[in-house]
Amino acid sequence: MIPEDVRRFAEDPGAFGEIAPDSGYQRVLTDRYCVLFGSVPTFTSISRLRLDPDDISETIAEVRALVADRGHREAIWWVGTSATPADLADRLRVHGLVPDERPGSEPHATTMVLTAEPPAATEGIEARRVADLDEFRLANRIGGAAFGTPEEDTAAWDAIAENRFAAERAGLGPRTYLAWLDGDPVATARAVLDDTCPAVLMIGGAVLPPARGRGVYRALVRARWEDAVAAGAPALTTQAGTMSRPILERLGFRPVAEQEVLLDPATC
Repeated sequence: MIPEDVRRFAEDPGAFGEIAPDSGYQRVLTDRYCVLFGSVPTFTSISRLRLDPDDISETIAEVRALVADRGHREAIWWVGTSATPADLADRLRVHGLVPDERPGSEPHATTMVLTAEPPAATEGIEARRVADLDEFRLANRIGGAAFGTPEEDTAAWDAIAENRFAAERAGLGPRTYLAWLDGDPVATARAVLDDTCPAVLMIGGAVLPPARGRGVYRALVRARWEDAVAAGAPALTTQAGTMSRPILERLGFRPVAEQEVLLDPATC
């Protein structure tokens, strides 16, 4: 059985945990929605949606104003299984939102949870947390290449890498991991650990195409599991796309919710 607090966190992780003033993140949390602003303008996430059918248009306008006020863009709405009304995704599409089909993105995700120890990494693969700023920058470049991220977005992350790495070391941002296959760096991933949350959120897992299917992604899961256990929260959660879901199922992850992922073109 998946504990209910873990399930709720897994479906809407942006609404949980502490946001430190110098973390680079901001959050607006109401009884209707959660808007999470990242350290770059393209990280704009809306989740935990509990709307009245008559207030949807007003809420969209309200969120758009919040996004514009902070100089952000590319707002992504995560419509989970628990979102209300039950047909919210359809209603949002009527108001102009569209499935997120940009390169590196998927219009649907499955919320998954792991509460049992996953397999260890296979021989020839090393996965661990980055050790220094150079590895942190390398992880950013590998992630951009694996996801097909536009060069200007990768450059924007690199421009703040020094500050973000300092925040990571201070526990104010996601932990960043690298994986090596036969000595070559081929993959990256991140994890959000927070003492106030019942599980660890896995994000940003990316493997370069030539290294896929060889156990590298599995090794990154194992590295984050070990950190979760060390932190006293032996559970991993993630939003899985079509490529990662089969791998995660083989590792023991279970689906607990479904997500429709919508982009608001008015914020692009």
